[in-house]
Amino acid sequence: MIRKILQVLGLILFFAVGKAQTFDLLQGDMNPYKGGAVQFYKDLNKVLIENHSERCNNRMSEMFLAELEIEKGQAKIINQTLSDNCPTTVFVKALDEINKLKKWKKGADVQKYVSIMFYPIDYFDNFKENYTTQGLQKYAEFPGGMGGFRNRLITNLKSQNIKNADGVTVEIRFKVNQEGVLHDVKIQPNDLQEDIKNKMMKAIGQIAEKWQPESFRGLPVASSFAMRVTL
Repeated sequence: MIRKILQVLGLILFFAVGKAQTFDLLQGDMNPYKGGAVQFYKDLNKVLIENHSERCNNRMSEMFLAELEIEKGQAKIINQTLSDNCPTTVFVKALDEINKLKKWKKGADVQKYVSIMFYPIDYFDNFKENYTTQGLQKYAEFPGGMGGFRNRLITNLKSQNIKNADGVTVEIRFKVNQEGVLHDVKIQPNDLQEDIKNKMMKAIGQIAEKWQPESFRGLPVASSFAMRVTL
């Protein structure tokens, strides 16, 4: 019998997100920049224009995810590696100028580590008032949310009558395509009993509802998920 059919230990969306707090979502005193995200992007655009910064390839997907540490009123890039591409080079130079404005806040309540997404296409003539990156991307969603997905999987697993699996932790990886269809399911560990793996695959395959696919700038895109379950 299944003692504990489904315990969600972690849900990971494989997209360009860092370990730091997302800059745009920090509210009030937690945001380390005076005026918050709106003022930061406004100042960034002004810096880019005034310094005649390079204009990149104008592709919607072109971006740089900056991981920053805020210390003593200055922002320092702490990415482990920096690519030699246009978005990275432009942002690094612009951040030096932003630091000169002395608008990074100090204090115990200020978030010390933040991640900022820089999309070159959104600046210069394309810059919009009150711009932030929040809302550019909408994550894939199952009807009823992940709770709804979990409940459907629980119901399906019960009908499979999985035996001798108490305490076994399994990782389920899957993708959701542009049409909202779940596919390319992989179950790990690789040495999991074939009977258990087959029944889990069947339980997942019985979930007929489509997802609302992930979208970026209003266009549907594929996404990947990983979920751990304990039987």
